[in-house]
Amino acid sequence: MNKTYKYDPNTFSDVLNLSHDLSNFYTALEKYHADKSLENRFFLKNQWSDLFFTIKHREVEGFLNPVEAHDIRFYLEELVNG
Repeated sequence: MNKTYKYDPNTFSDVLNLSHDLSNFYTALEKYHADKSLENRFFLKNQWSDLFFTIKHREVEGFLNPVEAHDIRFYLEELVNG
């Protein structure tokens, strides 16, 4: 991960799988920006899907409040689609 993002994976090291999934997502995003192949786009979408459900699960479990979970998802979706 080369870039600085609004939601740093290290901030969520105590939240099950969130730090790991954020790191994987950011790595896939950077790889896609470097090479916009269909393979990299597919990989990015898969990482986004995994991360989306991790965020949702941590919200349901009470590790993230609904506002924080929404803000994180919105920010990350902007990165994917922007």
